[in-house]
Amino acid sequence: MVIFIACCNRDGDKKTMPRVELIEIHDHPRFPAFLRNLVTDALQVIWNVSDFYRPIVPQLRRAMDACGTCQVVDLCSGGGGPWLRLCQNFERQQQSPDLRVCLTDKFPNREAFERAQSASHARVAFCPNPVDATQVPAELQGFRTMFSSFHHFAPEAARSVLRTAVESRQGVGIFEAAKRSPRTMLLIFWVPFLALGLTPLIRPFRWSRLLWTYLLPVVPFVLWYDGIVSCLRTYSQEELRELVREIPGARWEMGEARTGMLPVTYIIGSPLVAPEP
Repeated sequence: MVIFIACCNRDGDKKTMPRVELIEIHDHPRFPAFLRNLVTDALQVIWNVSDFYRPIVPQLRRAMDACGTCQVVDLCSGGGGPWLRLCQNFERQQQSPDLRVCLTDKFPNREAFERAQSASHARVAFCPNPVDATQVPAELQGFRTMFSSFHHFAPEAARSVLRTAVESRQGVGIFEAAKRSPRTMLLIFWVPFLALGLTPLIRPFRWSRLLWTYLLPVVPFVLWYDGIVSCLRTYSQEELRELVREIPGARWEMGEARTGMLPVTYIIGSPLVAPEP
């Protein structure tokens, strides 16, 4: 059985342009690992400063409570994603004091994960091995989250991410800041300038980071290009609804949580059968 709950929003679910299947530069297997890490580090500092995903805390807390877990398995974590700030938000609201997060990625940025673990006082841990979001190892138990990366998956793979979570009796939450709209894509043009301004805050200090950000601005360019491609690849609410239509055994909630100028699109799945102890 599939249960849908659609949350209303001011913008509705208007599709301004068709979804296109492109590849982002930092996703390409031939993109050098050291440059990929510089890009994900830059994204990480932007998440930390902007606290962009704060508005989804209530939805995420309710879903985790419904699943009876305080353990999170974050997929496609990049440089750590927004979990450092989200943990602080959970603490500030006195919610889920036992919250524990495990970061994972197909191309793990181990150094960034270790920094997140240290900064969170071990509330955030990580898996050092590559993790495919469509085939999460059985030993990684917990509510699965994915921030600004679900659009990387073509429809069949995206459906597999959701279906395997339900089949494993784990909750799953997908949160996307990108959107197929001219307004969002226009705002993406500011992301390279944010990176230029925030790069001095990234630790540890590296001359290579300055080289590939300022002298040879590969990192700002990749952030801009991949940001535009992310918008073009992002699923609309109607497309998300279609992805889960034939996935039985879950209650699905979808909608938008507004944050400043842009909303965060989300879909949250709670299995109707609790996980085995």
